[in-house]
Amino acid sequence: MQQSYPFVSTRTLRSCHFEIGKFGEAQLRKQLQSPLYWIQPDRKVLWNLVLVRDYLLNGDSPSHQRLIESYLTTLQTSQTKSSSQVKKTGK
Repeated sequence: MQQSYPFVSTRTLRSCHFEIGKFGEAQLRKQLQSPLYWIQPDRKVLWNLVLVRDYLLNGDSPSHQRLIESYLTTLQTSQTKSSSQVKKTGK
């Protein structure tokens, strides 16, 4: 079974998962690259909870790199599935 990589709002990240303030969030945005760790679809920033948590706990360790590779594999798998569905429906 594949691991899920949910995105959460900045408010959820700061209040429910980590005790970081606005300064801490700004530092994370400087350190962690978009769109891997965070995205900004509108004005709201959404964080990849699994990757951010692992980065804060383990830093840029080999195990964290394996988690990133696993996440990227799930993106490639979902892209392959969606393009095969488009081909089947003819859209």
